[in-house]
Amino acid sequence: MASARYLLPYVLISAFTYVFAKDGLTYASPYVFGAITSLSTSIALFAVTRGKLVLNRDTLLFGFFYWLSNVSWLVGLNYISSAQSAVLSYTMPLFAIPLSVYVLSERASRFEAYGAALGFAGIVVYNLPLLGGSVTLFGAVLTLADAVFWAMFSVYMRKLRLQDPMQTLVTASFMTFLLFGIFSVADFRFRPTLNLAVDVGYVGLVSGTLNFVLWMALLRTERMARLTTLLFLAPVVTLVFDAAVTGVLPGYLTLAGVALIFAGIYVASILGGGQRRRSRQP
Repeated sequence: MASARYLLPYVLISAFTYVFAKDGLTYASPYVFGAITSLSTSIALFAVTRGKLVLNRDTLLFGFFYWLSNVSWLVGLNYISSAQSAVLSYTMPLFAIPLSVYVLSERASRFEAYGAALGFAGIVVYNLPLLGGSVTLFGAVLTLADAVFWAMFSVYMRKLRLQDPMQTLVTASFMTFLLFGIFSVADFRFRPTLNLAVDVGYVGLVSGTLNFVLWMALLRTERMARLTTLLFLAPVVTLVFDAAVTGVLPGYLTLAGVALIFAGIYVASILGGGQRRRSRQP
């Protein structure tokens, strides 16, 4: 797979972003943490783009959806665990595939649609054991909103794929910093520690900069229907990490969800890719 060199590091980085962000919220409010991480992303990217921003309509919409995704995710993460947030966020393909059809006129193949449905069913089944106990309706709804806005800015990122990706990202990051800064006035909580610096470095630089560059590269090399199905791998990595750290093996329901996730990846990527190659042959 041509996109594997981007996909593997993206999935691994994504799987741990939720853990670092959850820890960061113990030292700062979601708005302050979001402002600091987006500022660190902006500074890193300004060094690359030499302060150049892109101020057209689609880029500003992309930046606004990018901020909405981040604020929904961070505020929701205050109320649910990092594992719950990771799994709920990956309902994103449910929204990304129809949006890509509407905005980009990308038609999903029959196998890609089946694969996405299987993968999403796996996410639902995987998520069932996590929905009891501590999760709140408010946190879950906000995290689902994150999935919607993640889908929207991803579709717009693919729409803007011919535009300079670094300038697009630095514009969105700087917009996000300004909006988080405004809202942090209403909820300012900040306790500087070394742990917070590590959390900000990971979320703002490793995830916010490096991982977003990988995401944009994936959007340029893969169509939305196939790509979003492949990303169901990230919750599986989270599952393995949790089992390794806690020593608690997943239950049968969780394993059934993992099996459905991999079945969806196989149907969309292998069977769907084969179908498209055959349709292009004379």
